[in-house]
Amino acid sequence: MTWWRKWLRRLFAGNKRIVADKGVVKKFRKRYAKFRKLLDANAALADIMTELEVKIDGKSMFGVLYVRRMVEQAVEFTRRMTLSLEEMNPGKHRGLNKAFTEIGEKVRVIMDDSAALKDLCPHLTLPLCDIHAGMVDWVGGKCANLGEMAGRAGIPVPRGFAVTTTAFHRFMAHENLGKDIEDMLARLRHDDLENLSAILNAIRARVEGASLPDDLSEALEESLRRTFGEEKVYLAVRSSAQVEDGRKSFAGQFLTDLGVSRDKFTHSYRRVVASLFTPSATLYRMHQGIPISASAMGVGCLEIIEAVSSGVAYSHDPVDLMSDTMVINGVWGLGSYAVDGVVEPDLWVFSRQEKPELLRGRPGDKERKLVISSSGTPVDSRVPDEERRRFALSETEVQELAGLILRLEQHYGVYQDVEWAKTEGNTFFILQSRPLGACSDSSHVPMPPLLEQYPLLLEGGDIAYAGVGFGPVVMPRTSADLLNFPDGGILAAVHSNAEYSVIMDKAQAVLTQTGGITGHMATICREYNVPTILNVPGLMQILQPGMEVTVDAFSGRIYAGKAEELLPLRASRDSVRLLDTPVHALLRDVAEHILPLNLTDPFSSSFSPVGCQTLHDIMRYVHEASYQEMFVISDSATDAGGVALKLKAPLPIDLYLIDLDNGTTVAPSARSVTPEEILSVPFKALLGGMLRPEVMFHKPRPVNLGGFLSVVREQIVNPQAGERFGDKSYAVISDRYMNFSSRVGYHYSVLDSYCGNTVSKNYISFSFQGGAAGEIRRIRRIRAIALVLEELGFTLVTQGDFVKARFQKYPKKSVVDRLDQLGRLLQVTRQMDMLMVNDAAVLHFKENFMKGVYH
Repeated sequence: MTWWRKWLRRLFAGNKRIVADKGVVKKFRKRYAKFRKLLDANAALADIMTELEVKIDGKSMFGVLYVRRMVEQAVEFTRRMTLSLEEMNPGKHRGLNKAFTEIGEKVRVIMDDSAALKDLCPHLTLPLCDIHAGMVDWVGGKCANLGEMAGRAGIPVPRGFAVTTTAFHRFMAHENLGKDIEDMLARLRHDDLENLSAILNAIRARVEGASLPDDLSEALEESLRRTFGEEKVYLAVRSSAQVEDGRKSFAGQFLTDLGVSRDKFTHSYRRVVASLFTPSATLYRMHQGIPISASAMGVGCLEIIEAVSSGVAYSHDPVDLMSDTMVINGVWGLGSYAVDGVVEPDLWVFSRQEKPELLRGRPGDKERKLVISSSGTPVDSRVPDEERRRFALSETEVQELAGLILRLEQHYGVYQDVEWAKTEGNTFFILQSRPLGACSDSSHVPMPPLLEQYPLLLEGGDIAYAGVGFGPVVMPRTSADLLNFPDGGILAAVHSNAEYSVIMDKAQAVLTQTGGITGHMATICREYNVPTILNVPGLMQILQPGMEVTVDAFSGRIYAGKAEELLPLRASRDSVRLLDTPVHALLRDVAEHILPLNLTDPFSSSFSPVGCQTLHDIMRYVHEASYQEMFVISDSATDAGGVALKLKAPLPIDLYLIDLDNGTTVAPSARSVTPEEILSVPFKALLGGMLRPEVMFHKPRPVNLGGFLSVVREQIVNPQAGERFGDKSYAVISDRYMNFSSRVGYHYSVLDSYCGNTVSKNYISFSFQGGAAGEIRRIRRIRAIALVLEELGFTLVTQGDFVKARFQKYPKKSVVDRLDQLGRLLQVTRQMDMLMVNDAAVLHFKENFMKGVYH
């Protein structure tokens, strides 16, 4: 064959190789894209499950539409996770789709059986006294709460009624109003504010100018007569949309119309309905993926109370928790000036016994007040000098109010933040009552003060479940330790772990140095009502096994010894929690197929698709399996060598990089890359550790003669045991991902990591295997490596001369630090098996490494 034919054959063979290599990289990118989608769905599903756990306690109102939305989203995100895993490795995870389908069918049956609950209310209006908290879908959240107080709680509220969501649907159906709105919304472009504003202005004008159906007009007039007779009253017409009770508050998005006369009520009703279509409310709804069909507007029609005095009350002192007192503030006129801090209010402090006792009072300097004018609108006026420092309530009146506030707390089962008003006829009305400081399940008790009489060991962290616990610190490190966990112990751990579920019925409290409130263990802690604080700085350095501590999971403090003042808070509060409503029963029933976690041990035989009984189980299985799918990506990295970038760095390995997405700054045509051109967060951290001057060998490494002869002997006696791996090493990288396979002589390691700003996505998975020395020395080296990894916070599995380690759900900074340490470890463990001459060498290596002594 002539020379030019040989040259052409080599040329075309090289082109074919490059095409094949690019195909491998394309497969890598596809798998990585599926992995990213899976992590995104996992994070969203974790948030949904956390919220469902909070809602299932029954401490806040919600409706069937809320349950349906949350369940649909939970099913959808689970579907996305299973689909992404299947696409990462088709056909491998047999039975997963079957498990998902069976669980989904059980959920569907429960939700279909709830159809009666979502039927439209048979009435266009309802008196407040006929409404309760389970009727959110009929009247919206605000009206449901007022009705709950008026009816079941027997608390005086302003006279009024609710215009139901059925009335809203009748209004939308009349004269094609709803169809016209849909047509206009179809032209809406949310990225064009000018277009959005013009269309929404047109929609609001259409709503405000539309006529009401005759039966709705008659129902509104009849409700006004039935509620107020022929009296001249001024009204507060308030929004009460269905979506206001869901995951998002819609706070301030909708209209409340004050000072409305009877003849203007129907116009005001239309104005409140039209406020569904303000730009802010519409964008908010669109961003949350809430359709207009799920946004029906209930409307509250309430009498404006012409208050002589008003104010705010807390059923428990929000500052001094230990005092067991309630606090009441008051001003002249409307309560806005007390709420907004315009004037100094009166202060009364009561005991919290069955018949509250006034402990002390202090009049405020109330120089101004807000009153209702003759036209029904609020106006500011000056308080006469002789009235400024006079109490706005008599002792008898404030005593009555204190009893009323305690009744509210007893009904709702949690401390209450109450707005009240008193008329000229000395009648009290409750305008609003809500959990004191309510923003999550950990905020129903005001923050306890610092107890200076006890040594404060630790403070801070994220409260996953509020409460108080006392007992000895227990730091389990093995499965046997978990089995022997004592009753009443305080679990203290470096990291959250779902395997701790086995001790939840024994633990007084749970503390971890890291972990997320949407993680699996936080879920289990809430299920068991165990006081839990995660991400406690310095936890494992300060606490010691056996130390008795008091955990205050209200304020995030940990005291040495028994803090007697906090112990009464250990008992869970018995609250009404509205658990007797059909909608809560529905949530409980459907949550049985969503929230419980049964798959806690990845090494158990039941950790499989067949073992999945809930959506949470599928989430856990898919999450774990996805790590494994990315971990083995290194097996085919050598197939992409033709398009890999050679790393130019002073390393003892021949390393090539495959950039999936923004892992480097080099041009597509480049054939090499330097450390300075690396963008990948995890690989940059690993490389930083490998290139540290203190771990580099600048001269031949000292060799123990016995260790060297062990290597030679092993190669002669058992050559297959010391099979030499290929010379090239590969790293598949992106901006936040890395899969690094290192083949050095007789050693083989794989490191897979994702490192970003979302804690729940972050992980490091690392394995190390091989060696050329005899079995005993190889095992000693694995023990030494395992000791270092355990000290760094990894969870481990070791077998013979193989170790596999996992570090997951930590902040970016922690992951970067561990990758840097792994880079150092990979450098100093080369030929280390020859140095493992005895068991003492194992501990010696670990201690030196942690001190930064590498040679």
